[in-house]
Amino acid sequence: MKKALSLMLVSTLLTSACQHSKDEFVDQRHSDVDIIRDSFGTPHIFAEDNYGVYYGYGYAVAEDRLYQMEMLRRTVLGQVSEVLGEKYLPLDQHIRSSYDLPSVRKQFDRISKDDRLVLEAYAAGFSKRVEEVLADQPALLPKEFHDNEFLPKAWRAYDVAMIFAGAIAHRYSDFNSERDNLVLWQNLKEQHGSEKAWRIFSASKWLLDPDSPTTVPKDQETQIEADNMPVYLEGLAKIKKSKRVAVNELGEFQGITGEKLTNREFERMLAENGFHSSPEFAPASNYWAVSKAKSQGANGILVNGPQFGWSLPSYVNGIGLHGGDFNLVGNTLLGLPALLFAHNNQIAWGSTAGLSDQVDEYVLTLNPENPEQYWHQGEYKNFQTWNESIFVKKNENGKPVKQEQQLTVRKAAQGMVLLHDPEAGVAVSRARAWEGKELNTLLAWVNLAKQGSIAEAKRTVKDVATNINFYYMDTLGNIAYTHAGRYPERAAGHDSRLPAPGDGSYDWLSLRPYSDNPTVENPKQAYISNWNNRPSQHWAASDLWSLTWGRADRVQLLFDQLERQPTFTPDEVWAINRNVSYGDVSLPFLLPYLNQALEGSKLNDLEASALARLNDWDQQWIADDDGNYPPEAALAESFIGVLLKDALQDDVGDRNFYLYSSTAYPVRPLGASMHTGPGIKALVKNLDALARDEKPIYDFFNGQSMQLLNRSFRKAVKLLSVEQGPVPGKWRVAAPVMEWQPVNFRGVPQAGQQARVSVPEYANRGSENNLFIARDDGFEAFDSIPPGQSGFVSIDGVESVHYRDQLDMFENYKYKKIPYTRDEITSGKHHIKTLKVK
Repeated sequence: MKKALSLMLVSTLLTSACQHSKDEFVDQRHSDVDIIRDSFGTPHIFAEDNYGVYYGYGYAVAEDRLYQMEMLRRTVLGQVSEVLGEKYLPLDQHIRSSYDLPSVRKQFDRISKDDRLVLEAYAAGFSKRVEEVLADQPALLPKEFHDNEFLPKAWRAYDVAMIFAGAIAHRYSDFNSERDNLVLWQNLKEQHGSEKAWRIFSASKWLLDPDSPTTVPKDQETQIEADNMPVYLEGLAKIKKSKRVAVNELGEFQGITGEKLTNREFERMLAENGFHSSPEFAPASNYWAVSKAKSQGANGILVNGPQFGWSLPSYVNGIGLHGGDFNLVGNTLLGLPALLFAHNNQIAWGSTAGLSDQVDEYVLTLNPENPEQYWHQGEYKNFQTWNESIFVKKNENGKPVKQEQQLTVRKAAQGMVLLHDPEAGVAVSRARAWEGKELNTLLAWVNLAKQGSIAEAKRTVKDVATNINFYYMDTLGNIAYTHAGRYPERAAGHDSRLPAPGDGSYDWLSLRPYSDNPTVENPKQAYISNWNNRPSQHWAASDLWSLTWGRADRVQLLFDQLERQPTFTPDEVWAINRNVSYGDVSLPFLLPYLNQALEGSKLNDLEASALARLNDWDQQWIADDDGNYPPEAALAESFIGVLLKDALQDDVGDRNFYLYSSTAYPVRPLGASMHTGPGIKALVKNLDALARDEKPIYDFFNGQSMQLLNRSFRKAVKLLSVEQGPVPGKWRVAAPVMEWQPVNFRGVPQAGQQARVSVPEYANRGSENNLFIARDDGFEAFDSIPPGQSGFVSIDGVESVHYRDQLDMFENYKYKKIPYTRDEITSGKHHIKTLKVK
């Protein structure tokens, strides 16, 4: 970086940081803050008040993850192209036009002074570290800033809030497939006519399956209503699919799917790698806990595995907050002010993505005389509009310059306008049950840490608007679960899987009462478990194509583990993690039907040998020393691939088959989490209905289920024998390495491209794993956060000693102790830094 540029930016940014402190934090008097780092570099913040605690927290995050956090801030605010150039302009435009970013700023006026202070303190501490870095760039500036020729900025409380809004609400509570589902039905209609198209769609994407496993134990039979085609469906205009962020197999941003070539590549990746290869669809996180009645040598035991993805630096950072109203330890996502996985020595808590339906889309009719108006409640109304200024880094004559571009953003009665197509005369708006409540959600999570009982924690979580599963345990071993969030009361006849007319007739009536939310405390089974499955038996699935709740659900692996013995020691609860991380999430649901189909058949020696191997297999996808999965894995992959094609392609058509075709196995690079694919779920539901002598909604097997299973297996065996020879014991399928990528969930770089970390095979487990053990006098806590706590790389390329020092521990299913008291932290190797807070 040229010295003149560096000095100019330092001067500007130092002025910004100082002005920020002077304006927002005048007249504040606070004690010193101690940041004590343990042997793994985990910071514990000690202060006398809440301001000091969060000042130290923000400072420590900036020490560890400055470049990652700066790029995350730019990602969620739509400011990436300002520093990385035109490639990221479509992403910035997508973020600015999809989300009501000014709304979060307005929410600050509605929060208490004490709550605002927490966010201001975090921003002030973060900015203090930025000030130090700018003053000593050769020693403190992360290499990535130097390489990309820009510098970090001081933060505001708004930036802190937007990190939460972008990483939680925008990422995990905004999943939607309604337009894609509509396009599927319209394609099927062209092929089969309306009625048959509807049956195929409903057999692929249902709302309630009484056989789907639930976290709240079932207490009665689920009554399923008729799945009738909505009366408005035929009248909906043909519209474009949802625009999505497309990444390549390295997780790097490639564009927005509205562009033809980007869309083609996006669909190819979904077809080959499955929906879990894309952050637009990937489900995330598992949890299991046993109460005192099922614990041995403890009052209660829990393990949480948040599946955020494999990023470098880690999506997760460890932290301890000690002082004021806070005394807790644990870890959280991307330096959030709220600790997502933690304990305060009275209660412990964790979370997984709820993935319920909080979001609906509406098709609007534009005024043919004025496309800035839409038809609503009997009249044409003006869109609420505003302009967003986006600065883009460009090169002119070899010199970097910033050009300003204007983007018109629209909002309708239901919500933000995501599609505006005057040529077609339509627009699409999106209603979000959590919109306008992002800040209250964040602060409820922050304040959860202050509670001393499960009852208090559950009351606090009522203010969480996003669809998050919350779990709690106290020191007595009581366990509880809440499916949090706010959910819409829809108009009669509104099918939540599809867009609805936007003329006002299907606008939401209200939000459902919180008493509707599924919850349970100390269930008779003495355990609680979840892997993004259905919360309770009457709770409908969302429209998200990639995650329909059916009997074929990976959470069954956890249920089977927890049911196999009456009590568990802490080591045995932890061991469940390894047992399910490599478990097959598809074959267990199909193998009984395959055996039935082959029973009595005259199998040749090769087919008989292959079937015997499949039945004797432990269904663990564990690679050998040569980086290959075992013969049985190769056979499972081949059989299910053939079955999906033979059973589904003739019904859904070539142009829609990519939605069904993936085997969902780890034979190609995967994203955050592996789960049973949509095509497999549909076939299992079909086979289950036939096994009960019921008529399925649509029979993909055309009355020949056993014959088709038989033929698919034989075909798969023949294919493998041709490709790899006639000895099943020598069949193999390569295991791609699991690599931590230097990009975030939007594909934006957050580390240098030279940074690569990997393990030999895919593990379907948390980005971190934490183990909490309830004792009479508090909690014992352990975790593993790969690759490490720090993301710092110096200008000359030297990594922090804590950059990857937890990788080996993670790979071998080990963990480190999380100290709680100051004495525990300082009893081993540690480092103390004291901050003077003004």
